[in-house]
Order: sequence, then structure tokens, then C-alpha cells
Amino acid sequence: MTQVHSILPAEQIAAGRAGEIPFLRLPEIRSLFGDRARRLRQLAGGHPLGDYLLFVARIADAQQALIGALPPIMPPGAADLARAHEHRMPPLSAVSHRRDPVWCDMLRRMLRQLADETEGGLRDTLVKLEGMRNEYYEAQASKLLAGVTLGLDRAHAPLIGAALQIYWAHLVATLGAENFPPLDVPTICPCCGSRPTSSIARIGGEFSGYRYLHCSLCATEWHYVRIKCSNCESTRGIHCYGIEGGSAAVKAECCDECGTYRKILYQDKDPHVDPVADDMATLALDLLVAEQHGKRLAGMNFMLVHGEAEEGEDSPPPELVGSSPPPG
Repeated sequence: MTQVHSILPAEQIAAGRAGEIPFLRLPEIRSLFGDRARRLRQLAGGHPLGDYLLFVARIADAQQALIGALPPIMPPGAADLARAHEHRMPPLSAVSHRRDPVWCDMLRRMLRQLADETEGGLRDTLVKLEGMRNEYYEAQASKLLAGVTLGLDRAHAPLIGAALQIYWAHLVATLGAENFPPLDVPTICPCCGSRPTSSIARIGGEFSGYRYLHCSLCATEWHYVRIKCSNCESTRGIHCYGIEGGSAAVKAECCDECGTYRKILYQDKDPHVDPVADDMATLALDLLVAEQHGKRLAGMNFMLVHGEAEEGEDSPPPELVGSSPPPG
């Protein structure tokens, strides 16, 4: 006898499990950037952008060293947190949070460390940036965090962004998950309001099987079901594409409703994937999705503000492999 099972819509399955799913994954600051550096070095071998991936790995090494040596930073007070919760706003808003000047000191320390290990024109850029005043850092940071490109120095942006990532990841970890309830807008970070870099379907422990959006600034991850576009929240016209013969662990999740895409990473295909590193290493996928499907990138990666993909002129473009995302 054939056993018959009733099949529920994906939305109903997700809704029924929502109460059991951990909402937040705060950044593990003891290993966050060190793990990223290792992944970048793993991906750099034979890659067209290998040199840049290795440089960003060195940035990540410096980030890891600095986040463990930060002086105390005063978090928002109880009144500020209560106000943010009342209005369902991110308590550490990237746009409105008053930054402690300590982040500028961290940036200079990071630049000195990188300059000591660098030669040529890149070293000149690092030394020049180190000599800038705090007012320049703050002005560039405000543009970067607000998504303003006019007047933004794209050579300096990844370095300034790296220091801001240290600062915000430290603050978020200090405050703790209890201070970051869900927002009315589920597609931005509940801690700082920034856009995600990519999303990741995780394995292991209480997070296993669930998809999380990864914040481009503070590295917090928050649960977001795979049946919805992570940009416009539509449940229609969602397609995932990968490069034939490429990694099965990284796909571009495209939405026909809003015309955007953001990458999704699968730990069950590769447990070492990193939301920032693997986004950088799969620029060929960005080019293919944009050219063949006309989709716009919805993600944000501070390490790619000035990055440009390098295409092999004589190589035919690989074919995209389409699929639909599973619920969860």
C-alpha cells in the first residue's frame, strides 16, 4: 500500500515553525575575522582576484587582532534603547548612532599594521590615509554608511569600512541579543539597520537548516525564510542560479518582482563558506546574473566598494544553472 502524505504550502510550514527558530546569531568576535581571513586565503589560490583576496585576508587578520584589544566603548543608555524598541528601530543605527572617536584610532592602528607589511603604491595609499584627520574619517564613514557615493573615496572605503565593522561588531556583542528585537522591516539588520551582504543556510546546532541574512556592517545574522525575496519580501518569482561547474555552495537568489538578486550560501555544500569572503570570490556569478537576467545587486559588501571583476577575454561565459529555493 502506498502511504499518502499531505503537503503543506511552504509559507504555512514556515509560519508553523517560526516560534522554534532562533531569530538572532550575534557575531562571535573571538573568531569572526580570523575565520574570514582563513577562508579568503583558501579561495585566493588560482583566483583572478587572488591578490586582492589575500590583501583583504590581511585586513581581516588586523580586524581580529584589534577587536580583541579594544578599549571600553560606551553603549547606548537604557533610555535610548527603550526609545528604539518603542519605535521598532535598530538601537545601533548605522546612520544616526553617535560614533565614539575610538574607531578612528582603531583605523590608524590597522593602517599602520598593514603598511608595515606592504610595498609600492598600496603602501602609499595606506600611509596617506593614516595621516588624515578624524574629520575626514567621519565624513567618509557617514557617506559609506548612508550609501552615498558622491565624494566617497573608493580606494579608502574598504579600509574605513573595516574599522567600522570592528566597532559595530564589538558594540553588538557587548549589548547582547536581548536588546535587539525584530523590526517592522525584516530585510535590514535589527541591530544597526544596514543591508545584508548575502544570506547563508546554516548547519549545526539550533541554527541548522535555517537561512540567515548576514549584516554587512556588524556581522549579526537574523532569520529570514527562503520562501521570500530578501529585498522586497515577495514570495513570487524567486529563482536561484549558479555557475555550471562552479561551487554548488553559492547561488544568486533572483527576484522577478523587484528585479534584484542577493547571494545565498549553503553550508551543507561547503561548511567553510563565509558570507563576505565567498561573495567576493564569486564575482563571475554577479556578472552573469546581471548580463543574462538583467538583475541588480541588492547586497552590500564593504570590501567591494571599489572592486572590479576581471573577466577572461577569451573564455566563453559559463552557463547558469537554474533552480527554485527550498522552504526554511
